[in-house]
Amino acid sequence: MPFAPQPQVKPSQAQRKTLNPQIFMALALSPVHVPERFSRATDKVKMIMKMRTWPATRSRKQQKEEPGRSYLMELPTELLLEIISHLTVIPEAAFALTCKRMFSISGEILSSKSLRFARDFAPLFHHYRNGHNFVTPRWQFINLLENHRWRVCSKCLKLHPRSAFSSRELRRKSETRTCNVGELAGIVDLCPCKKITFRDKLDLIDQMRVRKITLNALQTQFGSTATDRYCWHTCTETYGPTVLKVSLFPELDDEDQLVMRTEYNLTTESGQVGKEEYMTPRFGCAHRSVDLWLSSVYQTTICRLFDSFCTSCRRISVCAACNTTLKCPRKQPYTMKESGKVTYSFHTERCLGGGGEEPDATWASQRIHPAEPSIGVENCNELCPWTVREHPPLTFTPSIGEEVVSPVVEDQPLDSLYSSIRSL
Repeated sequence: MPFAPQPQVKPSQAQRKTLNPQIFMALALSPVHVPERFSRATDKVKMIMKMRTWPATRSRKQQKEEPGRSYLMELPTELLLEIISHLTVIPEAAFALTCKRMFSISGEILSSKSLRFARDFAPLFHHYRNGHNFVTPRWQFINLLENHRWRVCSKCLKLHPRSAFSSRELRRKSETRTCNVGELAGIVDLCPCKKITFRDKLDLIDQMRVRKITLNALQTQFGSTATDRYCWHTCTETYGPTVLKVSLFPELDDEDQLVMRTEYNLTTESGQVGKEEYMTPRFGCAHRSVDLWLSSVYQTTICRLFDSFCTSCRRISVCAACNTTLKCPRKQPYTMKESGKVTYSFHTERCLGGGGEEPDATWASQRIHPAEPSIGVENCNELCPWTVREHPPLTFTPSIGEEVVSPVVEDQPLDSLYSSIRSL
């Protein structure tokens, strides 16, 4: 009797659960008609068995991307350093602020001089132009950092919270946007390191008030040994052969006005103060160069009325635009015998205004930014830091006792006195 094929018996649902995938695969591939749902299950099993033979990298590529994942940050540090080496200052600074790892790799770029305020005033007549500050890398960088929380102020040249601007100002462009401080907001230049805004000034006044209360308590406890002199900041800058040391001494006067006393020690070659190759590009106030102002004030030593301030001496010693005064307690420089260089010791006193919530005219006159409008070569006058203010010539013959010997005796040692007398 010929062999008759037995009918295929399909496994039940309970039996399918106990079968391993290989057996189920064999049954699925048999030439027996199966329902549609079993056909889909068969295709799924085929795909699973095929995926088991794929390499792990291919499986990861077909997975759905994780939210917030950065493949750039998965690169080794050596490759990141190679990428950063091809960036300019602004892109690298922005790159450093993306995450903690990038900050640890290239965070030093944020200390770059190009991303900070210029240490000295701008080239000739450019300090009278606001546009000079709007083309610097620093301004471009802080504009890049603007977002829904922070906006740039064109007068403070800093980022402020959105709450510091009115809704009208928020709609303006960054070059014309002004914070709630108002039109008298701006920056005062104190030294190569310190540029303060109006809010910085209020913080300094609060600090001085707290210090004053603390000193009063200390003087009550320990007597007058507690000093009231406070050096807020000191720095040294080198300009070619000239070395300039600056010390800032803030104090509150009787009218609760902030007065900044800036003490200078300028060391340079003898007889070279104010000369072009020895000049320091520094302001004594917002309107006068330190070097030329110093050389002008030294001319007043020839005036017999210097101590009582004649009209010419006052015009030279006091800035007519902001009432800042330059004083030289020692009328002759100190000469170092070893190097032959001379050191000039002098100081300026400038009032930065009171501690009110709104800036006053005294503060506004000390600003280096925003610049005065419509200043040029023809109308600079008092506002030009490169102006040499000369004392008019004497109308009398100086006597040895008053105009020659007396200043030398007061300010120079005896051997210098003999040298001065021999030169007469």
